[in-house]
Amino acid sequence: MDLLMMLMLLILVHLNTGETEILMALELQKQELIFMILQFLKENKYKETVHKLEKESAVFFNMPHFEEMMYIGQFDEAQHYLLAFTNLKANRYSKKIFFEIRKQKYFEALDKHDNEKALEILKKDLSVFASDHELLFKEMKQLLAIKDFREMALLSTYKDTQSARKLLIMELKNLLRANPLIREKLSFPDLEPSSLQKLLKKRQSDNTQLQTPDIGKMMPTTKESEQVIFMGANTPLEGMQMPPQTSVKRKQPLECVTMAVRTPLSMPNQQSAGTGAAMNPSSSKPASSFSCRGNSHPLLRMRSNKEVSNHSLGGSKSSLNLTNDLPKIVGGMLDLGSRPTSMDFHPSEHTLLIVGTSTGKIEMWDVRSQEKTFSRMFGIWNKKEGGSQEKMSSRNFSFLNQEEGQCSKSEGKVRTASPSVNRVLWSPDGSLFGAAYSERIVQLFCYSGRNSLCDLMELEAHAGSVNDLAFACSNDRRFIITCGHDATIKVWHLVSGAILYTFQGHKSPICCVVSSESHNLQNIWSVSVDGKIKQWTYGKCRAIAEYDAPGFCRTTMSFSADGARLISCGTTQDGVSYLDEWCEKRSIRERTFQGVGKCSFGVMQFDTAKNGLLVASDDFSLKFWDLNAVNLAKPIDANETLPESRLVRLNKEGTLLAVNADDNKIKILVSVNGLPLLEINERVPPVPDIIPKGGDKRVLRAKEKRPLEEAQNGPMVGRFPELNEPSQFRLLRLLPYSLITSKILKLAYLHSGCGILALSEDAIHLCWRWSCKATTCVHPRLVRNKFGEAMTNDMTHMRDEAPACFAVTTSDGYLLSSSGGGISLFNLKTLENVITFMHPPPAATNIAVYPWDNNIIAVGMYDSTIHIYHVQKKEIIKKLTDHSKRITGLAFSNVLNVLVSSAADAQLVVWKTSGEWERQRSRYLWIPNEKRRAKTMDVQVQFSQEQTSFLAVCQAKLAVYNTMTLNCVREWNVNKTSSSISDATFSCDGRLVYASFMNGTVCIFMAEDLQIRCRISPGAYLPPGERSKIYPVVVAANPEKPNQFSVGLSVGGVIVFEPLETEEQWGLPRSH
Repeated sequence: MDLLMMLMLLILVHLNTGETEILMALELQKQELIFMILQFLKENKYKETVHKLEKESAVFFNMPHFEEMMYIGQFDEAQHYLLAFTNLKANRYSKKIFFEIRKQKYFEALDKHDNEKALEILKKDLSVFASDHELLFKEMKQLLAIKDFREMALLSTYKDTQSARKLLIMELKNLLRANPLIREKLSFPDLEPSSLQKLLKKRQSDNTQLQTPDIGKMMPTTKESEQVIFMGANTPLEGMQMPPQTSVKRKQPLECVTMAVRTPLSMPNQQSAGTGAAMNPSSSKPASSFSCRGNSHPLLRMRSNKEVSNHSLGGSKSSLNLTNDLPKIVGGMLDLGSRPTSMDFHPSEHTLLIVGTSTGKIEMWDVRSQEKTFSRMFGIWNKKEGGSQEKMSSRNFSFLNQEEGQCSKSEGKVRTASPSVNRVLWSPDGSLFGAAYSERIVQLFCYSGRNSLCDLMELEAHAGSVNDLAFACSNDRRFIITCGHDATIKVWHLVSGAILYTFQGHKSPICCVVSSESHNLQNIWSVSVDGKIKQWTYGKCRAIAEYDAPGFCRTTMSFSADGARLISCGTTQDGVSYLDEWCEKRSIRERTFQGVGKCSFGVMQFDTAKNGLLVASDDFSLKFWDLNAVNLAKPIDANETLPESRLVRLNKEGTLLAVNADDNKIKILVSVNGLPLLEINERVPPVPDIIPKGGDKRVLRAKEKRPLEEAQNGPMVGRFPELNEPSQFRLLRLLPYSLITSKILKLAYLHSGCGILALSEDAIHLCWRWSCKATTCVHPRLVRNKFGEAMTNDMTHMRDEAPACFAVTTSDGYLLSSSGGGISLFNLKTLENVITFMHPPPAATNIAVYPWDNNIIAVGMYDSTIHIYHVQKKEIIKKLTDHSKRITGLAFSNVLNVLVSSAADAQLVVWKTSGEWERQRSRYLWIPNEKRRAKTMDVQVQFSQEQTSFLAVCQAKLAVYNTMTLNCVREWNVNKTSSSISDATFSCDGRLVYASFMNGTVCIFMAEDLQIRCRISPGAYLPPGERSKIYPVVVAANPEKPNQFSVGLSVGGVIVFEPLETEEQWGLPRSH
C-alpha cells in the first residue's frame, strides 16, 4: 500500500469517517483529493509527511521547500525530491538542473579544500556527463590540482558559498519553470480552509452514521495484494496488425460487446488454450511495488470466482446478420509491390486505407476505386551533421562552448536497405497519421483532404526500432506516445515536438503501448516481448503496476471505444493463442473467446468494429465473432491462402475488411451492407480543403448585402459579393482544429513571403515555410529546431493578463517574442533561443523593430511606458511616458521617422525617432457606441504602404489617420447589434483592408473608402456544428501577394485564403 493510500485511511479514521466515505475517497483518487490531503496535513503541521506525500503523489512541486534544501546545502535531499518528478535523462532542462546541483556540490567541496570528497563527487555524480562532454569533464577534473579554482577566468566571479547558492537557486527556479514535466505542478490550488473535512462532513450528512473502520482489516496481506488484477481503461486509439506490433483501439463510439463464454476468474497455474486465466502480478517483485491504487482495499479487490460466474451476460443474443454483416465478398485486390507490415482505415472516410510496407514505403489507397492516392518512400526530413545530443550551458563553469557530439559511426554509414514500417496509425479524428519505422524514426503527416497532405513532424524517438505509437489527449493537450527496442516509452507534445515524459522499467523491447484516461488520470499500458505488462501514469517516473500476460507470452491489447472492454490477444511459441475480454471497471477477465485456432507464425492479429464484429486470423484462415453473442458466430475461410504474417483491419463500420494476401497484395472483403461503398456511381466525394488548380469556374454569386455592419458616418451603398461556399475561393488549412486547442494570439508572414509565424496561447511558436513563395496550392513545412522542438517563450515570472506579442527583424534573421514573461530572442535559421531579457515586472505587451537598426526595438510595457532598448548593448536608450494604460500597439514609419503608439486608454501618440525620441502630438480614438467603450480599448496600429498614414483598429471601428496631423481620414464603425472586430490589417499594396469578426465573418474592405468589397461567411470555411465556438482572432497579409491573407483561429490552427485563379481580385472578375 502506497503512502497516499495510508494517509487517506489514517485521515479518514482521524475524522471518524465511515466505510462508505472510505470507499468514496478511494474511488476519488485524483489531484483534487491529493491537494485536500496536502492541505489537511499542512494545517495540522505534519511537515515531513507533507513533503513525503508531495514526492509520492508527484502532483505538486513545493518550490519553497526545494529552495530551503538548496540554501542549507542539502543537495542529496534536493535531488531525491526532484527524482519524484523527473530524472536526469527526461529532457534537457532536467539534465541541466541535475548538473547545476552537482556542480555546486563539487565547487563547495573544492572551496573547503576537501579534495577527497570532491573526487568522490566527480566520480559518482559528474561522471554521467563525461560521455557527452569529455572536454568539460577533463577541465573540471583539472580543478583538483588548483589551490583556488577562482584562478580560472570562468570561475573568477565565484564568491562565497551563500552567494553562490542564492545565484544557483535563481537559475534553478527558471529551469524548473521552463521544464515541461514540472512547470504545471508549481502552483497549489486556492482551497477553502479545511476543505477535506468539509467535503467529508457534506458526504456524511447524506448517509447514516457509520462506525469507525478497523485499520487492521484494511491492511492487505501479501496474499491479498498478490491478487490484484490488471485494470484497463478506454482509449482514443486504434490497433495495429503487424506480427511484431500491437493493437491500439481508436476512440470511436463502438457498441462492441464480446461474443465468447464468460469464464470464472482463476489464477493460472498451468497454460492451456481456451481456458480463463487472470493476469498475475509478476512474482519477481514485492506485491506492494506494483499494486494498483485502491485495489488493495478489501472493498475494491477482485470479485470471487463465484461472483464472476453468477454475473449475467447482457445481450447474449447475436445482433449480427450473418448474411449481410460479415465481410466475405471479395471486393478487390491492391497490388503494393512490397510486403505490407501495417495498415489502418481512416476513421470517417471509410474507403481510405493507409499501408506501411517492409521497404519503408507508405501508401494511401482508395479501396473503392483501387487507386493509390499517395506514396512516400522513407527518408530523413532533417538531415544534420551533428548528433542530437542536447546542448547545455551552466552559470559559471559551463557547456556553453562545447560543440554538439558527432553522430556515431554506425549512424553515419550509408545503409543499403531502407527501414521497414512497423506501425501506421490514424489519429482519432483522422486529421493526421503517424508512421513508426524500424530505425529510431517516427514521422507524422497532416491530412486535410485527399488532395491535402503534408509533413508535420519528425521525431528521432528511440535507439533502434520504434515498435508502436499511440495518440492521447489530457487537459486539451495532444500527445503522441512511442515505444521501442530500447525498452523505453516516451511521451511527446504533438505541437511543439518536445519530449515530456520518459518511462523506463521494462527489461525487454516493448512491442505495444496503449493509453486511456481513468478517474481523470492519464494511464499508459505497455507490453514487452517477454509478456510483461506495466501500467504507468504521468508524473510518476516508475511503473505503478506490473502483471504477467495470459500464457506469459507476447501480447497485443486494444480498448473498445465505449471504455467498458479491454481485449487482449497473445500467442505462445507453441502457437497456442489467448483471446480474452477484460472488464475494465472490475479489473477481471470476464470472457475467453471460444474457437480460437492455432497460430504457428507470430502473434494472432485481431480487430473490432462499431457493429460489434470481431475478426482474428489464425493459421491461414479468418474467424469472426459477434461481440454480443456467447459462441463463435461463424468461422470464415478466406478462400485463398494467407501468408504467414497475417494482417487484418476492419473499417470503423465493419463493412470492409483488408487482409494481406500472397504476392504482396491486399485483399478487400466487403459485406452486403458495404457494397454501396464500392460502387462509383453512388459515391459523393468529400470537399477537399485545397481547391484543385483551375478550381470551380462557376460565377461568384453576388447576394444582396446584409445589414451586419453599417458605417456610422454614412450608409453603405450598392451590393457586395458574399462567399458562402468553399468552392468560391481557395483555402489551405495549415493545422487541423483538433491538433491545437490553444488560441492563436499573434500571426505574421516572414518579410520574404515564404513563411508564416504564429504564436499560440501556450507560448509555443508555429513556423511554416514554403520552398518558394506562400501559396494555397502547396502545403508548407512545419519546421522545428534540431532537437525536434518548437520555439517556446520564456514562462518564468509570467503575468497572465499580459498579452502575447512578437516582431520579426527586417531580414527575417531573428524573432523577438514574449508571452507575459521575458522577451525571447530566437534565431530563425536554427529556431533556437539566443537570449532572454527584460523579465517582468513590468511585462512586455508589444514589440516593434526599428527599421534602420535591428538592434534597436521599441517595447510597450504593461505599466504604460515604452522602452527603447538596444539588444546588443543590453541597455535602455530611452523610456517614453505619456500613456496612462498598458501599450497595445506600436508601429514605425521609415519615411516620416516617427513611432506611433496606442494604448488601452484609446490614446494615439506620435513620437519623433531622431534625437531625443520626443512626443510630437497625440489624440484619443473616438468610440461612438458608449456600451462598447469598455470592450474596445485594445487598439492596434499599422502603417500603410506609403508610410504616411496608419490604420487604427479596435473592436468597434476601423479608422485611417494622417500621421502628421492625426486627423481621421476615413472610418468604418460597427453597428450596435453587429459582431465586434477581432483584428484587421492592410494588404501589402495598401489597397485592401482584411478584417475578421468575432462571429467568424471575414470582410475585405477597399482601403480608399473603407467600403466592403466582399465578405466570407463562417460556413464557407469553418466546420459545421462548431461555428459558434470558432472565430478568427488575428489576421495577417502576405507581404508580396496583395490578395493573400491568413487568419489564426480561437481553437488553434491557421487558414490561408486566396481568390480563385479565374478571378483577378477579391470580389471582382478578371474582366473588370
